[in-house]
Amino acid sequence: MLYIQFEIKNPEKYYAFKKVYKILFEIKPKGESRPFEFWEDLIPAYSKKFLEGFYKKENALSDLIREDFTSMINYLEFGLDADFINLQILNPTTGQVDFAALGFPYGGMDRLLVFLKSYDCIPKEIYNGFSVCKLTWIDKYTYESIDLPDKTEAYLN
Repeated sequence: MLYIQFEIKNPEKYYAFKKVYKILFEIKPKGESRPFEFWEDLIPAYSKKFLEGFYKKENALSDLIREDFTSMINYLEFGLDADFINLQILNPTTGQVDFAALGFPYGGMDRLLVFLKSYDCIPKEIYNGFSVCKLTWIDKYTYESIDLPDKTEAYLN
């Protein structure tokens, strides 16, 4: 099972993310989607604003890349080929999303990490299917990943 552990910077924003998570938890296994307007209403302005900066950065990388809010919704509903298993609070400042990849490649978790960050849920550790990694954010949208072999071995055993 893959996971993302994150720091909860703002409990209100975490609970806003939890609303989105519950919808994805419900619809992804059924291959369903919601109308664009549903997501427009559900996702708060602060998340959209954060994501706009991400799209601007991604779009500047290549003329072939055209990311926008619709792209993120499409990724969450269909591009992330994974089922959400659990969302839990491990302690007052740490949460975790558990999910299972349904195929390879499953769409990767980079955009999911950024989506979490848009709710002030800062990803700090992941299990990506190969190793447990510590994440260090070097700017708003970019992180470095450091493999943690001992933690990987413990997680897999």
